[in-house]
Amino acid sequence: MAADPSQTADPPQTADTVGPVEVTRERIAEFADAIGDPNPAYRCPEAARALGHTDVIAPPTFAVRLAAQAEALVLARHPLGHDYTSAVHLSQDYRHLRPIRSGDVLTAEARLVQAREAMDGALATVEVEVTAADGPVTVSTARVLSRERRTPYEALAEFVGRDDFVCLGAKAAVRRESLVHHHCGELGGEEGAAHTLTRLTEFLAAFEPSPRSFTSFVATFDSLPDITEETFEERVWRHLQTMHDEDSRHHAWSDLYDSDPASRRFAFSVAGHPLFVVGLHPGASRPSRRFGMPALVFNSHLQFNALGRDFFKLRKKIRQRDHTFHGSANPSLLTYRDEARHYSGRMTEPEWSCPFTPRQSPSVP
Repeated sequence: MAADPSQTADPPQTADTVGPVEVTRERIAEFADAIGDPNPAYRCPEAARALGHTDVIAPPTFAVRLAAQAEALVLARHPLGHDYTSAVHLSQDYRHLRPIRSGDVLTAEARLVQAREAMDGALATVEVEVTAADGPVTVSTARVLSRERRTPYEALAEFVGRDDFVCLGAKAAVRRESLVHHHCGELGGEEGAAHTLTRLTEFLAAFEPSPRSFTSFVATFDSLPDITEETFEERVWRHLQTMHDEDSRHHAWSDLYDSDPASRRFAFSVAGHPLFVVGLHPGASRPSRRFGMPALVFNSHLQFNALGRDFFKLRKKIRQRDHTFHGSANPSLLTYRDEARHYSGRMTEPEWSCPFTPRQSPSVP
C-alpha cells in the first residue's frame, strides 16, 4: 500500500491534540493522486479559483489520518478499562465545514464524548475537531467497540507508568506495588460513597507513614454520562460529603487540620486521618489528571509530613516534570493555597465556594 502523502512524518502530539500540520500544494496533489481523484481543483490554483477558492483545495478525506491519530490518543487511555487496539469502528461520521486549502495549518483535538458498557464490551464515542487558523474545518465522530477487557487497576498502572505522567510518588507506589485499589461503583452515589468509606477506613487502619513510604488508596468508578470538569467536580464533592456525613458519626475530624474547606489548613478527614484528594477523569484539562474512568486518589498528609524536606524536593520535581511534558505547571497549584480547590483538578474561579459542609463530630473521650 502506498504511503499516505497527506503527511510526510508523524506530526507532534500534545495530550489529545495532534499537530500542527502545514498543508501544501504538493501534499494535496500527492494525496489526490494516491486516492485516484482527478479533480483539477486539487492540483491547479486557477481551477480552484474558478470555483471561488483562494488556492488549491484538498479532497474531503485529506484530514482523516490526522483525526485518526488524535482519536487514538483518547482510546489509548483505555476508557472503561478496555483495550481498543483491535476494536471495531461501528460508525465514523465526518462533517466538512469548509474545504481544506493550501496554506492551512491544521490541528486535531479529540475528546471522549461517552463511554458505556454495551454489546458485551465497551462502546466509546470520540469526537475530533480539525481546525485551521480561522476555526474548525472538519469534525469527525467515531463509535468504537472493544471487547478486550482490562481491569481498572491494569489501566491505572499503565496510565501512571506513562513517561509523561508527572507524579513521582504515584510512580513509586505502582513500582513497589503499594497502590491499593478498589472499584467502588457510582461516583456521587450513596452506595459508591459507602463502599469507598469502608475500604478507605480499612486501608487507614493498617497504614503507617514512613519517610520511604509511597502508599496511596485509589477508588475508581463507573463512567459518567457527562464528563465535563464541572460535572466531575460536583460529583466529587457530593461523594466526599456523603462519606463525611457517615464518618462524622464515628470519628472526629483530624486535629492536625481544619474542617473548613475555605481554610488554607483544610484537609479531608476520614477516621481522624488527614488526606489530600486527587480527582482523575476523562474530561480533565490537565493531562496527568486525564484518566479513562473517574477516580479519586487519597494521599495521606501524615505521609507527606514524614517525608520532611524531601516532600518539597519531590513537589519541585513534579512541577518541573509538568512544565517539561505539558508546557506549564498546574496553574491551580500556583494560584491558590487552599487545598480544597485542587481536589477535582478544575481551575476554579476566584469567587468559587466549596460545596462541602463539615458536620458536628462526636465528643472525644
